Amino acid sequence: MKQLERHVGGWSTDFESEHAERPLYFERLAAMVAVPEARASLSPVDRALIGVALVANVANTKWSRFEAHQALALDAGATREQIRDVLQLVSIMSIHAMTTSVPALMRVLQERGLAPDRSLDDRQRSLKEDFERRRGYWHETWDDVLVLDPEMFAAYTAFSTSGAEEGSLEIRLRELIYIAIDSVPTHLYVPGVEIHARNALDSGATPDQILEAIEIAALLGADPYITAVQDSRLA
Repeated sequence: MKQLERHVGGWSTDFESEHAERPLYFERLAAMVAVPEARASLSPVDRALIGVALVANVANTKWSRFEAHQALALDAGATREQIRDVLQLVSIMSIHAMTTSVPALMRVLQERGLAPDRSLDDRQRSLKEDFERRRGYWHETWDDVLVLDPEMFAAYTAFSTSGAEEGSLEIRLRELIYIAIDSVPTHLYVPGVEIHARNALDSGATPDQILEAIEIAALLGADPYITAVQDSRLA
């Protein structure tokens, strides 16, 4: 239960009362929480920073849970700079509005005979080459974005690499964080998981480390209940 106490951000009389009434739930939740740590493929700092990313992103923002994960990260030896870098890193998550919706728009424009020529001009080719140089990959989800909205594509390419250029997180951890946030139950961006799993392996991550990042994301389902107990919201 010690791992569960750390996971929820500290035990309280409210948790003690809930535990007494629903011991089976807490016992089995504790067993789930223990799985990533038992796998032990990630360092305590990496594991805690992934936890921070999972509760402070646009698809899942829970500040009381952020405080718990931030405390775990600091206790494990993470720095304030690393926590800030995690928060800045996950801010790129909203670009999936473009990579999901722009291809849908392109299909509609094609239906109506309004789609532009998909061949790239010199600027678009240069933007694609710059993206591949900065990010180290290309994926078909970007094709329509580059054709329809090169301005946003260019701005995002620069924005998305700021963490690598001035941040403190190594590439392997950045890729694991991307995998984790793309696995958030309210997001589940499968193309991103695949892209970043390849990048993570290329940067030295092991399959177990990738799986552990996903396991941490799988623990989010209990957060609303944890928060309700913490905030004494249960009637």
